[in-house]
Amino acid sequence: MAKINHHNYLDVVDSVWTSAKEKGIMHLNSQEQSFNGQKFTIKGRELINFGTCGYLGLEVHPDLIASSMELTKKFGTQLSMSRAYIRPRYIQELEELMSELFDGHQVICYTSTSNAHISVIATIIKPDDLIVLDQQVHFSVQFPCKNTKLQGTEVKMVKHSNYEMLDEIIRENYNKYNRIWYMADGVYSMHGDLPDTVFLKKMLDKYPKLHLYFDDAHGMSWDGKNGAGYVYNKLGVSERIVIISTLAKGFGCVGGTAIFADAEMYRRTAIFGGPLSYSHPLSPANAGAAIASAKIHLSQTIYTYQAELKELIHYMNTKLEEKKLTNISSSDSPIYFIGSGLNKVTRNFVHRMLEEGIYVNTATFPVVPNDKSGLRFTLTRHNTKADIDLFTDLMAYHLPKAIEEEGDCVERVYKDFGFNFTQPASTSWGASVIEKSLYIYEYTTINAIGKKEWDDMFKDRGNISYSGMQCMEEIFSNNDRPEENWSFHYLFVKDKYGVIVLATFFTGAIYKDDILAPEQVSKKIEEVRKTEPYYLCSKTLSMGSLFCEGDFLYLDLKHPERKKAIQHLFDFVAKVKKDIQATTVIFRDFEEGNVLNAILENEGYSKIRMPNTNIVENPKWESVEDLMGLIPSKKRRDNIKQFAVRYLDRFDVTIKNQLSDDESNRYYDLFMNVKNANYSFNFFQYPRKLPQVLSKYKEWEFVEISLKENSQVVAVIFGYVGEDHYCPLIVGLDYTYINSHHIYKQAMFQMVKRGNDLNKKITYLGLTADFEKQKYLAKTIPTWGYLKVDETYNLELIESYSNI
Repeated sequence: MAKINHHNYLDVVDSVWTSAKEKGIMHLNSQEQSFNGQKFTIKGRELINFGTCGYLGLEVHPDLIASSMELTKKFGTQLSMSRAYIRPRYIQELEELMSELFDGHQVICYTSTSNAHISVIATIIKPDDLIVLDQQVHFSVQFPCKNTKLQGTEVKMVKHSNYEMLDEIIRENYNKYNRIWYMADGVYSMHGDLPDTVFLKKMLDKYPKLHLYFDDAHGMSWDGKNGAGYVYNKLGVSERIVIISTLAKGFGCVGGTAIFADAEMYRRTAIFGGPLSYSHPLSPANAGAAIASAKIHLSQTIYTYQAELKELIHYMNTKLEEKKLTNISSSDSPIYFIGSGLNKVTRNFVHRMLEEGIYVNTATFPVVPNDKSGLRFTLTRHNTKADIDLFTDLMAYHLPKAIEEEGDCVERVYKDFGFNFTQPASTSWGASVIEKSLYIYEYTTINAIGKKEWDDMFKDRGNISYSGMQCMEEIFSNNDRPEENWSFHYLFVKDKYGVIVLATFFTGAIYKDDILAPEQVSKKIEEVRKTEPYYLCSKTLSMGSLFCEGDFLYLDLKHPERKKAIQHLFDFVAKVKKDIQATTVIFRDFEEGNVLNAILENEGYSKIRMPNTNIVENPKWESVEDLMGLIPSKKRRDNIKQFAVRYLDRFDVTIKNQLSDDESNRYYDLFMNVKNANYSFNFFQYPRKLPQVLSKYKEWEFVEISLKENSQVVAVIFGYVGEDHYCPLIVGLDYTYINSHHIYKQAMFQMVKRGNDLNKKITYLGLTADFEKQKYLAKTIPTWGYLKVDETYNLELIESYSNI
């Protein structure tokens, strides 16, 4: 029962990237007829290239082009057979050269670095190993690690470059596993930061079971002896260090490489390394280019190229510091990240740079936190110091302009990225100010607000009337467990005449971060929570609360000050978030077409799918036969008759408002049966006093369903009775009778019947079990939430619990 169509992590990516594509800053089409590495032609304009990863510019080197053409002429365009049968001569030559480049260590070449990871991880990782992933290790590493779970391998994740956390995991798990693999990048592709290889050397000495697995794709060629890469230069390879690198970035061609010191690892992978055997080898064209590049790497020329790039890196670092730009990248790598904050600011910033003739990349959520997006760019030997001068001048001019234009504060953005910004006297940068035409009122209890004022806006929206909020505040206050105590935050924005422009409320509470994760994921996480109750939980500020659903925002769409009121809503949220030390903010539940949807995305919130809501707009019926006559589907009518109507004479249905202690405990236990059986909407349990408190408020009632044969209470419905609506919010069930008496279907029937008996215009049937509710003519309405997180670690860790 109670299934939810969960959003997928990829849905978030789709939403963010689609928005970027619509803004014209991603998924661009280049139009140049030839390419020399220096410029792209996009929409008829030439843009200076600060976005590719050909760090040494070898992709247009005449030796690589000539060798590629030569091998194509000799061997054709491909050899369409597995190398398990035949390894072509040109692949042998390439791997021998690559082995020489890596000081004689054995090397396997692949068609891509992703294929190399799939091949090697599947071959060398065993069920009694533990994998510890760095949070920001490349997706091409994370993907095959998910598959290792299917053989029983444990996979954990640590926060990015958090070596204390890594050390703790190693110590806690050291005696449980044969080997512990820490998997990380040699140069991280988004911020250009580097691992602490000195610390990792000490870790290897400290823990003999520790093994290191690096993706050094972005470190290849521009660093190290023979251009063997950053990690190889710092750590080398050994029986406990495996390096996967690439031919596709600084190396100047296409393909991936795996470097081994362990002869048995090499042998097993070479014999049957997954895609190594079931996919094509490198084409003659790619192999020819790689052979030529390997020869350059084995010559003194490589050091000339490295020196030229490092001179540009030093010059760029100097200019970025001079211009006081928010560069948070390592000074040693050719990858740069200029922080700009909100997604909308980054889109504006990148768009401005494209308009000025500079091609750069966009880095936004979920790759980085919502408020920590930025402009990403790379340096290559194709760039000149003149390019750098122009580029840094333009960034210094446009970054504050983009921040200001999107209504953010330059000083705040700089501070968030660890920089101080000195405001020039001639500018007016700063946070937007609510003019005196609006007056702001903030409260922390409903009792400070006028009853009529509140009910005029919210009395017909589920259980959030004035009395409903008093009840909610009483339930979620003065409890023993921290997760059962919520803070309440009300906002009113009025004009100078006292007219309400905007009103809403938020609650602060501890949420399970997997609240909307697939059921099987939450089940795995709950196993951990048996010993760590707040594992993957966050202090969350949410519009509405977890004890209600529906429309929590009143906004006068015709008021001329509505835009200013909305801006203050975001200021209010930022203030409260800081006050209660929340790390996550959620706006919910918005239907398609809501005026705030686009505004929230522009404010850096990510759109996520919420459970559907179900509403019956009651057609009045006097008998079961009347109800059946209203349902057009014979199949649905037959289902209701067979599983609900057929059992009506087995039950007594009693409506109660006041409860004894025994009844209260029994009803709560029935509710917990449902709560404990349902992981599809995963939240902390409500306080045990819930039924007792509800019974104090006249709007709440309890529909008790008991067996006639023995008076056993087998189901209960907690319902809120509004002026024009009925809201059955909670269902409790005795699962002993779930199949024999179909009590869930009976409870569903009684919900609909009670709304009809009360003669209400609308019955809110709530979240989940859409199909069951549609049988009763419920209208299923898709809803969306908007999420902003300070740190993506928990979300990425939850995603890692999913198996492919």
